[in-house]
Amino acid sequence: FNKDFSPLDFLFLSRAGFNGMMRFGGKGNWNIPFCKKPNRFNQAYITKIVNQVLKVKSVINNHWIFTNKNFSEIIPVATKDDIIYCDPPYFGRYVDYYNGWTEQDEELLFNLLSDTRAKFILSTWHHNDYRDNEMIKKFWNNFNIVTKDHFYHSGGKVENRRTIVEALVCNFELDHIDQHNHGLTGKQKIEQQLPLVLAD
Repeated sequence: FNKDFSPLDFLFLSRAGFNGMMRFGGKGNWNIPFCKKPNRFNQAYITKIVNQVLKVKSVINNHWIFTNKNFSEIIPVATKDDIIYCDPPYFGRYVDYYNGWTEQDEELLFNLLSDTRAKFILSTWHHNDYRDNEMIKKFWNNFNIVTKDHFYHSGGKVENRRTIVEALVCNFELDHIDQHNHGLTGKQKIEQQLPLVLAD
């Protein structure tokens, strides 16, 4: 997979995969069928994406440092002036992630974020029409939780693409955000709706 580490090749693969998905096999090889939507490859659209990437590149070259480490190594070194954003695999969502994500991983992440001096934001799923995310009740319910409906466009069949309630878990106050309970009762923390903000 992208042995030459070409950002343009990576962009192409991210757009050429079925439903915009990115998935890898057990040996790290690309493992997604080709997308059969020619409009994803028209010249104007490709130019737009490349220009966006070049703009981001010009910003991060001067202001960002990237490291490739396990979350268990990075989180403990965060300071009170940092903001940590975590987007781990969603435990219990029937998704076969490359290296897997176990309850032990979720617990380790919980312990690390509970001890950090930094502010953190964690992305996860909250519930769907059939069940709740048991990790919310077990680990995250004592933090502030923001919930919002999200429709997943990935899925082999249109009828399998459904709305799920996503959650952002954080360790700071969210008083300025409107409540959004999705009909749930008996929650220890107020769950609130995150407004959509678009930046130029």
